Amino acid sequence: MADKKIVLLILFFTTMRLLVAPSFGLGVDEAHYVLYGYYLDWSYVDHPPLVGWTQALFLHLFGESVLIARLPAILLMALISWQCYRFLLTTQATKTQALWGVTALNSSFMFGAIGLMLLPENFLLALVFPLITIIIRIEQRGKTRDFIWLGILLGLAGLGKYTAVIFLPPILLYILMKRRYDLLINPRILLSAAIGILMILPVILWNASHEWISFTYQSSHVAGSSTIAFKPFIRSLLAQFGAYNPFLFLIAFYGVFVSFRSKNPAILLALWIGLGLELFFIATSFLKPVLPHWPALFYLLFIPIGVVSLLKRGEKHSTVVRYTVIFSLLLSVILHAELFGKWGNFPDYQSPFRDIYGFDRQVADGVTLLKNLNSPKTALAVTNWTYGSRLGYYAKSYGVKTFVLDDYNRQFSLWEGEKPVGYDLLIVHSHFSDSNALSSLRCDSLRPVAKRDTLLNHHKVDTVEYLWCVNYQGKK
Repeated sequence: MADKKIVLLILFFTTMRLLVAPSFGLGVDEAHYVLYGYYLDWSYVDHPPLVGWTQALFLHLFGESVLIARLPAILLMALISWQCYRFLLTTQATKTQALWGVTALNSSFMFGAIGLMLLPENFLLALVFPLITIIIRIEQRGKTRDFIWLGILLGLAGLGKYTAVIFLPPILLYILMKRRYDLLINPRILLSAAIGILMILPVILWNASHEWISFTYQSSHVAGSSTIAFKPFIRSLLAQFGAYNPFLFLIAFYGVFVSFRSKNPAILLALWIGLGLELFFIATSFLKPVLPHWPALFYLLFIPIGVVSLLKRGEKHSTVVRYTVIFSLLLSVILHAELFGKWGNFPDYQSPFRDIYGFDRQVADGVTLLKNLNSPKTALAVTNWTYGSRLGYYAKSYGVKTFVLDDYNRQFSLWEGEKPVGYDLLIVHSHFSDSNALSSLRCDSLRPVAKRDTLLNHHKVDTVEYLWCVNYQGKK
């Protein structure tokens, strides 16, 4: 009966996401990874290829739409929820307690977003529970097929995200703490390594042919600065505090605390994997703010563990945690309803929908203006790479050439295939873009063509200025 309940619970969250998914535009990262699917390759500048291969598969099978772009994330979150439920049962949680743990996970604001938007992190989340299971099996019985599966899972993780390498030290630490030195000298561990390396070979070969661009990009992207500071650390922590829901954030750290005292092998392995990832991002946050979805795996493991542990502590704690989860669920449902209906009124330029609303209209207006400008060699352009993915995605159906006049993320230059020098560019310049970027452009002439407000409930979400750059010659 309880297994039927988990199916119904997953169906509830999945249905809610399917209803909400088509109702708002693609965000910065989402659109970028959909473009991966259009420009299918062995790897990409900022991430390994699994997210792009997945988007390419869904584009090929189901066609292009916002819903299809989000369908892999929705399906993966359903799978992750089921895996979490089964994992909790192996930690001696009752089926009812496991249900509460999965409900809490899906009620977290950030996992609501991860359940809608396909990111490289989604694949690590989907792989961590099978990885824990297979390592426990290797410890208990060590059959050849288990070592094969270990190699496959690590290879898939490597194809998903570069931070998958952080899985290795915690796994090694777990084996050493259990004093299973025999596993490290077992010849079949070489089979696991060979399979893993073979699977990530596309990433290695692609980087070798592109001057190891991904590793240069990732090192600068993660480190950001050589100066240690507390401000980015505090900002990162506060972002996680809000993004995962303040109550569930605290429950997650309680989950870490109780995991230290557990003798359950699955919880101990989860402890070292989750804590290893979180400590890595804590360390890097002293150099540069960490985006809240990067350490999602930590919260995936410890929100459910924390909830189950509190439910086991007696009626008083059980009641408090149930009310907390119910309150979090209600908040999550309200947020999804607002995403769907967009009923809220926000002051001009302060809408939370800024990054996910209006880009389709802005690009359509730009295409119309471009057609009315007399020039044989034209393209749409933006001055900041964070707008480039939306421009590229929404302009694709019009068959219009696009350029990103920003060298930070070199992926766009690989896709564009040529330099914009000599083009007449219609610059799409957001209210939130840096105005200094316009003054750095070298054009025969640069003049305003039009200005459009993006309105929602009679308030300005954004204002876009369209500027005509004749004979672009690079930057000053």
